[in-house]
Amino acid sequence: MKFSAIIILFYPERPILLNNIRLLENNGWQVVVVDNSPQSHKSWLSSSVEFRHCPENAGIAHAQNIGLLLARQQGRDYAMLLDQDSHLTEHLLQTAKQRVIEAQSRYPDLAAYGPTIVSEFDGQVVRAKVQRAVPDEHGFLHSRQIIASGKIIPLAVLSDVGLMEDALFIDGVDHEWCWRASRKGFRIISDTQVLLRHKQGESRKRVLGMTFKVGSPVRLYYQYRNILILLRRSYVPLYWKVRNCVALPVRWVINGWCLEQSKERRRYMRQGLTDGLRKRAGRYRADQ
Repeated sequence: MKFSAIIILFYPERPILLNNIRLLENNGWQVVVVDNSPQSHKSWLSSSVEFRHCPENAGIAHAQNIGLLLARQQGRDYAMLLDQDSHLTEHLLQTAKQRVIEAQSRYPDLAAYGPTIVSEFDGQVVRAKVQRAVPDEHGFLHSRQIIASGKIIPLAVLSDVGLMEDALFIDGVDHEWCWRASRKGFRIISDTQVLLRHKQGESRKRVLGMTFKVGSPVRLYYQYRNILILLRRSYVPLYWKVRNCVALPVRWVINGWCLEQSKERRRYMRQGLTDGLRKRAGRYRADQ
């Protein structure tokens, strides 16, 4: 079996990136790097790395699609999607290869396999509070969705499920693809035997006894807009719709009044609501 790893860059940290690439290549993974940064980072990389540059920042979905199509064209069987700030280990890379093949042998309808995510901020396993994954006797967890980083896709399923949705640009891309795969009868699995340290958001903020993820202000635009876009779709789980309808006003208060850059955050949230109602997708533009 042939494996590719697709790393998406946007102003990456050099030591983390190069260490991940070294581990991948030492463990037999072909590496594809798609760079959404304005300035190319190709000079950091060896000639063994397949490199593509999108200086206009085409979005994470488009960048992932570039990598997935390239891996499929080159005859790879599986492709792993990776964010630039995930921390790989030799154990993860060796074990994930074996376990995804085992998972597909047990569940031929597998669309995506992923590790258990460990938060970079507190070292705790990230678990859903609602719609928890269902364990089986083999150490696999049957899930509604898994995040993009560490997700391994058997490339043959792209013919049925399709690629990532470019128009969403960033937030919700990973979950939407999983829900679309489930609607077509495929299975989403994570693995208790493989752990991946991953940084979700840029920091954490505790307000009124609750901990909130803090990201850049512009991410609020995509979060609000894409929630309104996805709420209209029948295959999106009802629990997700209810949870986010409840969360939107809470996020408004926290981001708009309790965090730094609150005025800018309110502006992006307003524009996200406006464009979501208008079904306007794609990249955010200041002149829209």
